[in-house]
Amino acid sequence: MFDTKTGAKLRFKGKIYTINPDFKLMREIEHELGSLAKLQERFSQMSWEISDLVTLTHMMLQSAGETVDYLHLGNLMLKEGLRCYLSSAQSFLQHALYAE
Repeated sequence: MFDTKTGAKLRFKGKIYTINPDFKLMREIEHELGSLAKLQERFSQMSWEISDLVTLTHMMLQSAGETVDYLHLGNLMLKEGLRCYLSSAQSFLQHALYAE
């Protein structure tokens, strides 16, 4: 879910957040999770860990101004199901790397 005019869409607690890949966020992601290209590859090949998805989602929400406890977020994501979060993460990474 990425709109090239407004950014990646991430639904959290009934609200839709727009996440734009900027260099500050990209640096933070790479510092915490490693290379964006490798992270995108892990997500696309379904070889990611739940903590990867929770961490990326947490960072994306923070960049949009939403503060949430990391453990609470992880539990909420597991309860709701990971599919929509995975889709948002993949869309975000695809656009951040390839402007697609």
